[in-house]
Amino acid sequence: MKFQSIILFITLLLPLLSFSQNGSFTGMGNSSVMLYDYWALYNNQAGLSDIETPEVGFSYENNYLLWETGISALGFVLPTKFGNFSLATSRYGYSSYAENSIGLGFARNLGKYFSASVEFDYLFYTQSVNYGYKGALLFQVGIIAKPIENLQIGFHVYNPGKVTLEDYNDEAVPVVIRFGLGYFFSEQILLTAETEKDIDNENRFKVGLQYEPIENFYMRTGFLSNPNQFSFGLGYKHNDFTTDIAFTTHESLPISSQISFKYAL
Repeated sequence: MKFQSIILFITLLLPLLSFSQNGSFTGMGNSSVMLYDYWALYNNQAGLSDIETPEVGFSYENNYLLWETGISALGFVLPTKFGNFSLATSRYGYSSYAENSIGLGFARNLGKYFSASVEFDYLFYTQSVNYGYKGALLFQVGIIAKPIENLQIGFHVYNPGKVTLEDYNDEAVPVVIRFGLGYFFSEQILLTAETEKDIDNENRFKVGLQYEPIENFYMRTGFLSNPNQFSFGLGYKHNDFTTDIAFTTHESLPISSQISFKYAL
């Protein structure tokens, strides 16, 4: 019974956890679809187009104080004269149930005001007791526009092909659409707002705020709906090394925490 309860709990949480490897964006309520940063690797890969040196990063998220629902992610971005290539890996779960993903992406600036991206992912589940191993190949696309100074608009679709896992309890891979705006009130203050729609669930609304009181030190906070969650976090950059820590509350479950590291080679 204990094992079955754990599996049921993880399955119910899966839609909320599939897009959580957000690095520095976690403290902003994951309101990030319009932002340029290394952690766009797990949000909207169009945000990788401005990276000028190779970067590697790792993050770990502990959800609700349960190691069974932990998410680890490791990625790499390689800029070239043709555009920026990326490799993103992630793992959610533990030995008896795990969701794994590996993705190869490409992002490029399209002139001065637009960036676009595409990523191809192989998503595979392992469940040792009943189902064994199942996998699916899917893709995601994104764009970011900068129509006026200080304003950024982002749009991203995960799994637009509506890929499903065949013979796996009719399990469908979520189709998730995200749209958001970000505005820099100054070099120190950034405000973001985003809506996220899983086509099988209600909309989620997110807002985030980042403040840089001193150079290279960041304070962040945010809010997410459905369920209502508050987030906060801190970040610090020293030369080519950046580290971030963030916490997210839940209406009825324990707090979640995340730590991430990024290094510019």
